[in-house]
Amino acid sequence: MSILDIVLYSLIGLLVIVLVVCLAIANYAGSNLVAIFEKYEKYNADFFDTFTLAKNISFGEFNGNVKVRTTSGFLTDYYSNGTIYLSGRVANASNISAFSVCAHELGHAMQYRDEPKKMRKFAKKIRLANVLSKFTLPLLVVGIVCIFFNIIIAITILSLSVIMFLIGLATKLSTIKIEKEASENGIKLLQKYANFDENQVKYAKKVLSAAKLTYIASFLKSMLKWTMLVNKYDFY
Repeated sequence: MSILDIVLYSLIGLLVIVLVVCLAIANYAGSNLVAIFEKYEKYNADFFDTFTLAKNISFGEFNGNVKVRTTSGFLTDYYSNGTIYLSGRVANASNISAFSVCAHELGHAMQYRDEPKKMRKFAKKIRLANVLSKFTLPLLVVGIVCIFFNIIIAITILSLSVIMFLIGLATKLSTIKIEKEASENGIKLLQKYANFDENQVKYAKKVLSAAKLTYIASFLKSMLKWTMLVNKYDFY
C-alpha cells in the first residue's frame, strides 16, 4: 500500500468518524433536552410561579414593556415583538427548569433592548434564509435535470442552490451565538430576581446548555440533510 493510499484511507476514516459524531449529536440533542428539563423540573425554585417571575422581571428590567403570554405545547417558549410566550409546564411552574427557560426568553428581550441594530439585522437574516429555503432544493433538482440539456445553465443553477444552502448554514451558525448570549443574560436575571444560589445557578446552566445543544444539532441537521440519517430535518 502506497503512502497516497494510506493518506486517502485515513481521510475517509476521519470523515466517517466526524460524520458519525455529528449525526449522534444531531439525533441526541432533542431527547437530551427533555431529559434534562424533566430532571431539574423536580427542583423547586421559589414560592412564586414562572409567570409571576416574568412579570417581576418585566417591570424591573423593562418598565413593564415586555408582555407575558402563554402558548400551547411543550418547550415551545419564545420571544417575539416585545412579548415572551411561555408553554404550560413553564408558565405555571416553580422549578429550576421552568425558571431557566423563562429567563432565557427574557434574555432575548434584553438583546433587543441593548443591541437593537444587531437584532434587527439578525431578524432580517432569518427572513432571508426562510425565503431562500423554499428555493434551495427545487433549484438543486432543476440543476441536475439541466445537466442533460445545457451544462452551463446547469452549473449556474446548481451554484445558486449551493449559495442559498450556505447562506442558510451561516444563519444557523449565527443563531447559536444569539442563543448563547440570551442564556448568559438569563442567568444574570435569575441571580438578580430569583435569588438563585450557586447550586441553582449550576442547575440552570445545565438546562440552558442542553437547550444550546439543540441549536447546534439544528445546524448539524441542516448540514447533514443529504445523509437522510437525521431523525428530523429543521433547516431554518
